[in-house]
Amino acid sequence: MVGLLGHALNRFPVEFIPGIDILLGFFLIIPAAPLLGPWGAGLAAGIAGSVTIQLWGHPWAFISAVAEGVTLGALTRRYWPLQADGLYWLGGIPYLVVSYMLGIDVSAMSALAIALKQALNSLLPALLAQVVMMSPAVRARLWPLLPKGMCTFSLSSAVSSTLLLALTLPLLMVGTLEGRSRYAAERRRLDDQGLATAHLLAETVDAELAAAQAQTALLASVVIDWWEREGQRPTQTTLEGLLRDWAYHSVFSINCGIGDSEGRLVALWPPLGVASKPVAGEDFSDRAYFQDVRRTRAPLVSSVFAGRATVTGPVMVAVAPLLLQQRFEGFASLAINLPRMRTVAQERLSDGQRALLVDPDGNVAFDTGADPGPKPASIRGTHLGEALEQMPPRGTRTYEADPLAPTLRRTLATRHLATSDLLQPGWRIVVEHPMSYLEFSFVGAYRALLATLAMALLLSIPVSRMLTRMLSRPVEAVSDAAGRMAAGERDVRAFGVLHRSGAHELEQLGLAFDEMAARLQRHLLDVERASEAKSAFFSIASHELKTPLATLKLRVQRLRPGAVRQQDLDLMDRQVDRLARLVNQLLDVSELASGRLALAQVPLELSTLVRRVAERRAASAPQHRLTLDLEPVEGYWDEPRLEQVVYNLVDNAIRYSPEGGPVEVVLRKQPGEALLEVKDRGVGLGPRGGEELFTRALRGSTLSTISRVEGMGVGLYLCREIITRHGGTIHLASRDGGGTCAIVRLPRSDSPPAD
Repeated sequence: MVGLLGHALNRFPVEFIPGIDILLGFFLIIPAAPLLGPWGAGLAAGIAGSVTIQLWGHPWAFISAVAEGVTLGALTRRYWPLQADGLYWLGGIPYLVVSYMLGIDVSAMSALAIALKQALNSLLPALLAQVVMMSPAVRARLWPLLPKGMCTFSLSSAVSSTLLLALTLPLLMVGTLEGRSRYAAERRRLDDQGLATAHLLAETVDAELAAAQAQTALLASVVIDWWEREGQRPTQTTLEGLLRDWAYHSVFSINCGIGDSEGRLVALWPPLGVASKPVAGEDFSDRAYFQDVRRTRAPLVSSVFAGRATVTGPVMVAVAPLLLQQRFEGFASLAINLPRMRTVAQERLSDGQRALLVDPDGNVAFDTGADPGPKPASIRGTHLGEALEQMPPRGTRTYEADPLAPTLRRTLATRHLATSDLLQPGWRIVVEHPMSYLEFSFVGAYRALLATLAMALLLSIPVSRMLTRMLSRPVEAVSDAAGRMAAGERDVRAFGVLHRSGAHELEQLGLAFDEMAARLQRHLLDVERASEAKSAFFSIASHELKTPLATLKLRVQRLRPGAVRQQDLDLMDRQVDRLARLVNQLLDVSELASGRLALAQVPLELSTLVRRVAERRAASAPQHRLTLDLEPVEGYWDEPRLEQVVYNLVDNAIRYSPEGGPVEVVLRKQPGEALLEVKDRGVGLGPRGGEELFTRALRGSTLSTISRVEGMGVGLYLCREIITRHGGTIHLASRDGGGTCAIVRLPRSDSPPAD
């Protein structure tokens, strides 16, 4: 039953591109092969594949189908369909190439294209069947029938098979459309080229025939003029002298002749015919052109006929009547130079083209693709003649030159025709082109498609394996880690265990996580890290708060009535300021952490703020020289927050230059933004660079030269948050010659920001 259904589907092949068909029956046979076993699958494939003998006219594809069914039915005892079919085609492709080359005489490249098509015709349903048979719904229904090798599968196999299918189907569709598009474009180009050549040759031949006909009519008028002037018929000698001069000055004719009213030849030049025999006196009354010119008494061009007097092979003549006082006294003829016309046509053809001049009776006047024989060739009854009978006078079509050949060879033997009619009624120029020149478009494009698919599949295999390994290894690792966590390990890491592939880990993963709540472990680790960071922060904060409190306490104890000193008051004032800044920083960090830090942006002239804050901080550091280079910059910003930023940056430049040195502050107005730079010649950034210094509770205190620098390590963190919330950026850079440069870019707006 499976074989019969496949046979029915195979009777309606889908044309992939011309000459290449896809048989749908294999989409039924291959999925059934694992269930039927080797002999059942071989029998089903034989029944389904028997249609190929009728379709393609040879048994080689049928033998391959039977062998594939047996092999697939046997190998799927241990392998999945795609692997089993791939193993078969390792030998199947060479077999088809050899059998097609030797059995039906096609080229090696065409045989390879057929073999690759057959492999694709099988591998695609094998991949599709493999993906479908991995789905739970199908496996539940087919479980009793599945071979042992298909009862289990790994997660990596399922994912890689699905990825391959998802990659192959779009590539196949796009490649098919591209191949057909190339073929259609090449066919249109061939139509246009053929028609253009046919029209050009028709114009050339029309000009040649018209010239020959005009020359003949002129020759007849010259003879009649001499006759009327002299009052008697010209003698043979006189006519031969006239014809000699005429023939030497005509490139359109082979010979010129004068005949009498009875059809006998009176004079001819050249005077000798075949075998150097004189032809004067030959009787041409049986020629159709003589009878036509005597009846019509008008110039004409004859059809093609076999020469017998002066020319052997196909002959055409231009004939004009000799009319003396409206009496038919004979005829003048010019044998048209067909070899010259054939040569002229040959020069106007493209590579591979063939041109024929055909008369109304189907006789060939010249054929650029064949040497002329003793008699004119006729296309009546041939495949070409039948095709021309079905064509309009001007147009294109194709015809099969070998309709009994196998499909691909018949397609490659197909000919393309373009025709154009002449001014002479019933005459045609035929331009023929082998369709094998379109091999690039269908066989060539198909080979390119298959090569693309093969490369994509080869590349997708390691990619899919890598991806599935990425998916399966974490699953296995987390599963193992969950079991170890259930055993009481606290420091377990999921990515420190040995990974193995398989699908059973999904069940283990669910059980382990349901039992031990592995997510709690990750949450506890985060809590511990946050707690450690908080402890470090409070340690620094307590140390920083302790110093000004101790100083204040000492100075307060020394205060006695009448013993107040100005330096004590100044020191106490600075320590109170320091305590206020520390508390404000703690509050700011708290507000940032909770998301409550808001900005109140107002019109602000930034250079005034920078000057005021920088000079205030530099006043307490006389060992440093402050240099200000400020341009007026106006915009909408939060003034207190930017004061914090400027103060912190200038403070850092001073504190991290313990030996003194210049501190430069530069403010520039740039398009759409304000650029602030604070430069020092201090200790620099050190090996860690500047990015880590923007982290909370991290400062450059690890450097031995500044191990006693004050601060909680939140200044740069606050600066970045404030600048970022203004929509700007801040970063640190090392300076040539030592030192650090803090660079701040603030967006500048002429209107208040939207709420």
